[in-house]
Amino acid sequence: MNVAKGFFFLLALFTAMGARAEYPDRPIWIIVPFAAGSGTDVIARATGAALSRRTGVPVVIENTVGADGSVGTAKVAKAPPDGYTLLATSNPFTLVPNMRKSRTYDPVKDFVAVAQVAVIPLALVTSGKSTFKTFDDLVTYMRQNPGRTRYATTGKGTLSHLEVEVMTRHLKVQAQDQPYKSPEDALAAVANNKAEFFMANLPAAQAQLDSGALKAFAVTSGARLPQAPGVPTLAETIRRPGYEASVWFGLVAPAKTPFQVLTRLEDEIEREIDVPAVSERIQSIGGRAAFLRSAPFGGQIRFENAKWGEAAKVLQQ
Repeated sequence: MNVAKGFFFLLALFTAMGARAEYPDRPIWIIVPFAAGSGTDVIARATGAALSRRTGVPVVIENTVGADGSVGTAKVAKAPPDGYTLLATSNPFTLVPNMRKSRTYDPVKDFVAVAQVAVIPLALVTSGKSTFKTFDDLVTYMRQNPGRTRYATTGKGTLSHLEVEVMTRHLKVQAQDQPYKSPEDALAAVANNKAEFFMANLPAAQAQLDSGALKAFAVTSGARLPQAPGVPTLAETIRRPGYEASVWFGLVAPAKTPFQVLTRLEDEIEREIDVPAVSERIQSIGGRAAFLRSAPFGGQIRFENAKWGEAAKVLQQ
């Protein structure tokens, strides 16, 4: 009797396993917490199309905008952890919740990383007419004139503001942030000597760098860039080995999403990342394909969450 019961139990188990559909068997939704046409949106659509090709199911892109990305992000945090609702995101994912008094999500506890897809390096630029010939000249001036150096930003709490705050505090110098409405306005202000420097997306500044209206003192990538081999990394200039700060783009999922689902997603993205349909879309916004699997991408998210948490404490003093 016990043998018969065991047989029927195993039969039922294997039947249930066989009936269970392999992931994915229905449409996947990628929530983009920023507007259509944004860098995150462009990369999400390219990645979504690639996943659809690889999995054979539709991948639907939904723009859920508001509160610097927090509305769409919080929506995904509450979604079922089954791999059918993903979040396309970038640096504000870790930055925004640390700069606000109340959080609508926790980037570490509420999510698990799927994969990083692309990066855009930053560049510390100054006017082509500036009297500063090197980064050390700029640092010397800041030391000799505390608080008088103006640096352009695209607003309080943005990457262009906070990365400079981290840099100046590391160097023990002071500078005054000067916000502008857009990156274009900030670049124009620096080119016309209305601000001494700006931490800009390198592709946005490239035309003015090529024309000589701007010059770059440093790039924030981990290594010197092939298109600008003479420009040192910020890690070199501030003498902080390993320091890196780029705009990144990737996918995350609700916490407790099954490991096998994450593995399927990251495998398919890795297979498609260098396909022209994907890489050319990334290049169209000035980025480059930079794939990271779930584990290292998750480590990067944890590092940045801690980094901005510490920065917020310092800024609030």
